Amino acid sequence: MAYRWRSRELTVPVTMVAVLTVSGCGALGGPWAPSSGGASSAPPRPSVTSAAASLVKEGWFGPTGPLHARVEMRGVERLADRSVLRFTVTSLEDEARHTGNSFGTAAGDFGSYRIPLVDPVGGKVYHPLTDQVGTLGSKPGYYEPGVRYETVVYYPPIPADVRTVTAITAGTAGEFTGVPVVDGTGSGGAMSPTAAPGGAMSPTAAPGSTLSPTAASGSTPQPGTTVSWPVREPAGQVTSSVQDLYGITESAEKTTIASGGDETVGLRTDVLFAFDSERLTAQARAVLDDVAKETREKADPARPPVLIEGHTDGKGTHAYNMALSLRRAQAVRRELQARLGGAYRFRTTGKGETEPVAREGGTDDEEARARNRRVEVSYRVKQPTGGSTASETAGTRADEPTTSGGRPAPFHADDGETVAGRTSAGRPSGQRLRIDVKPFYRDGAYLVAVFDIVNLGPGNLGAGTGYGEDIAYIGGWYTGFSVVDPASRTVYRAVRMGPDDPRGPDDYVDPGWATFNVEPGTGNRGFFYVPAPPPGVTSVTFDAGPFGRFDHVPVR
Repeated sequence: MAYRWRSRELTVPVTMVAVLTVSGCGALGGPWAPSSGGASSAPPRPSVTSAAASLVKEGWFGPTGPLHARVEMRGVERLADRSVLRFTVTSLEDEARHTGNSFGTAAGDFGSYRIPLVDPVGGKVYHPLTDQVGTLGSKPGYYEPGVRYETVVYYPPIPADVRTVTAITAGTAGEFTGVPVVDGTGSGGAMSPTAAPGGAMSPTAAPGSTLSPTAASGSTPQPGTTVSWPVREPAGQVTSSVQDLYGITESAEKTTIASGGDETVGLRTDVLFAFDSERLTAQARAVLDDVAKETREKADPARPPVLIEGHTDGKGTHAYNMALSLRRAQAVRRELQARLGGAYRFRTTGKGETEPVAREGGTDDEEARARNRRVEVSYRVKQPTGGSTASETAGTRADEPTTSGGRPAPFHADDGETVAGRTSAGRPSGQRLRIDVKPFYRDGAYLVAVFDIVNLGPGNLGAGTGYGEDIAYIGGWYTGFSVVDPASRTVYRAVRMGPDDPRGPDDYVDPGWATFNVEPGTGNRGFFYVPAPPPGVTSVTFDAGPFGRFDHVPVR
């Protein structure tokens, strides 16, 4: 498994200077619509509704030309052959807007509802079912202003012990925690009925659904009415995807990337070896003792091998780096074999400088090179016997606390007050951005970092503006940010969906995009998931990349 730097950075130069710090309560910050009055440093927040049994947020959705809309999550219905997410979308625009890629995560997601469902206790993510055309479920068209559109998206079957999930939307509304999962009454037969005559506004629903009255066939719906999109029949083979969530933690000695299925421990070679050598240091013995203990507890000897990969920085020739990285991997293998005995089979390889974790040559070149010098130990994790899930083995339901995390969060309607903020200016363009930090909160085994980033001008942001920085992971929009436990100094990084893909960017638990509103005076709410620190941790340090570090961010 390779984790590498990526090039998705701030579109404006990332050499930033802090010029103002604000701490305390305030009602400013948030995802605001473009203002006709020009740039403003304090535009108003949109409303967020949390009525009884109502999961409603307003925001801007889609990476290009975002749709201003109100979204209400109704829940997930668990059927025999699939699960069905039901939600409504009400356009808050002044004129009709085509759905485009409003709920996708890339410019090519036209007409798709790419809304991952996260089980924050079980550590799984359920992706929409797809076929050769795209996401299965409702087939949207034009959103008329003020019309409430009933929408469904199909997913793989969700286990019976999962009672709530978190829906991740590509927009400033972000995550919808506490979405209920209930047993449905659908037939479990055909994926959906064919759309009735009358075009896109026909009153069609999936089996087992209960919808509000719909607009008359063929007519343009009026504000205040409720209609349902037609549901598309699958075309060809249907693809189902359920992935493990991978938590990334870092310490002075190692980086650990772990899921319920496999784990990779990246050991810092500056700790393990003498300079330019495979000779182990005195400190390496204690580090390898800990690695051997953890491997014995977690690694499944019935699913070999334990893979040991050596890596170097970019200095030196390719041939020299390949040879040194292999010798170091072999040295670690010998030490682990001596401690673990013959129960495990090992495979060693040297990768040289070919798979860097951090980009060298930047402002933190020495740190980047140190991170790239590593030996990774990877293995498959032991699974519960008897076909039970981890929660069943522990005698708990999926919505109850486990040793790996707490309860899933209820619906999080309001981010609360701003607890800290800072304005940074990019050079030489002079583009100014402000970050407003909100209280963080726990969702199962994870911590949710929440903040607003405001464009103070003078120009528009690039639609692809993200916050990856020099030390990051390919694919995430906030992977240059991290959370630090000040007591243990453990660094928690963005949670990844699925194993690392060596062919291209990975997906992380974030909005799938960072900049929806681009004009001066507008802002974008951001969030990302990290592994949760221990239950007793009530405040953390937030490393916000170019915005600097913020101490004492409350965890609620």
